[in-house]
Amino acid sequence: MYGVVVCPRCRRAKGVDLAQKTTACACGFEIRVVPAKVRARASTARELAPLVGRVNAELAGGADVAAEASAPRRRARSRDVHTRIVAAAASGDRARRTRVAAAELTRELEVFSLEDWRKVLAGLGIPDPEAALAELVEAGAVYEPRAGFYRAVSLIP
Repeated sequence: MYGVVVCPRCRRAKGVDLAQKTTACACGFEIRVVPAKVRARASTARELAPLVGRVNAELAGGADVAAEASAPRRRARSRDVHTRIVAAAASGDRARRTRVAAAELTRELEVFSLEDWRKVLAGLGIPDPEAALAELVEAGAVYEPRAGFYRAVSLIP
């Protein structure tokens, strides 16, 4: 059985094996392990580290701040495909942005329409999406598998 005790000299929490009678603190003080002074208990040593952190946070007066900081942050991924593609293709010169936009549209949608292409290029701030698509088709970076639908050519099968 393990527990968390607090050093009376430096007021820091320390994890200890409750079978021991004393333990030494990092400040040099020898702490007597008294069952009444144990702030938290754990059955394994792995469970002890978060308890020591929680007791230290309580002593510092910020238990809620510590819990919030240790919680994993969830990144909100946009559900809109076009927004994700605009974010992925935002850097570089005009030619690179159009190539990346076509590749990302193909990755997300397999085949994309002219309307999808217009939405993405409007988000990137590139005027005349038809001309940009025509340039990619002429260069061989994009092809038209069906009438009105496009797909980027992948170099890696």
